[in-house]
Amino acid sequence: MGDMPLAPPELTGVSQAELARSMAEYLLASGPGSDAEALGHLRRAFPHSPLTVRVAALAALMRR
Repeated sequence: MGDMPLAPPELTGVSQAELARSMAEYLLASGPGSDAEALGHLRRAFPHSPLTVRVAALAALMRR
């Protein structure tokens, strides 16, 4: 995901690419109306992912 590393696979049980893909797919499907709403969606869907991981996923989508 660009320059920001995601959580290590040992912590999440999936590769960084899979985690990023899951978060991106979830956000695209949920259609949040704002960045804050998107982070809230990610927090509920991925409660064990650190905030930095959720922000990195959101930032990667915003760069598209």
